[in-house]
Amino acid sequence: MTILIDNFSINVEEWLPIVDLISFTVDVVDHEHTITTSGTYFIHDEEIVSTSYSGISDGYRCYYDPPTISGEVNLTIHAENNNSDTKEEGYYLLYGYNVKFNELIDWGPKREVVTTVDVKNLAFCPNVETDTFYFETADLHSCNLGATIQAVESVDLNATIFPQNTFFFYERTYTIKVSGIQDFAGNKMSDFSFSFTIENK
Repeated sequence: MTILIDNFSINVEEWLPIVDLISFTVDVVDHEHTITTSGTYFIHDEEIVSTSYSGISDGYRCYYDPPTISGEVNLTIHAENNNSDTKEEGYYLLYGYNVKFNELIDWGPKREVVTTVDVKNLAFCPNVETDTFYFETADLHSCNLGATIQAVESVDLNATIFPQNTFFFYERTYTIKVSGIQDFAGNKMSDFSFSFTIENK
């Protein structure tokens, strides 16, 4: 037998979204004889289906555009050469769902998280399958941080004091005390006092 069937469009244990499934393809080649398109075709659920071809080295790539797929798929590629040799290869495909866990959870750093998945099939052959796997969350990332210390800038602010009493006597000393002054950050200035005497000239 010189017929070789290879490169089916879906590998073993590989899955493909239905929306991305345009056609099934497989390569049929023969290095000694010529592959005949009249004797080479796909069989879907025991019925010969429309098959298209594109030429490749020593053979053809065969295409089958399936209708809407739901449930299991039984495909067979039947190949024939001009030496009346024939060969068939079958493909059994299952229909299912790709389940993703999209909830955002903060598991914490450096922690092992165990996840269990239960799957129930009630359509064709009722059964329950369970799969468990785990992953470890990443540790906290640390790095050296640089800092620059700058002096606090200060400015001179002028203030004018207006006394409430307008009666002052000569040769007497008066003391003024300033207190309770603070900036917007809550920094308080120390109490300050000064004295003066009104001279009689």
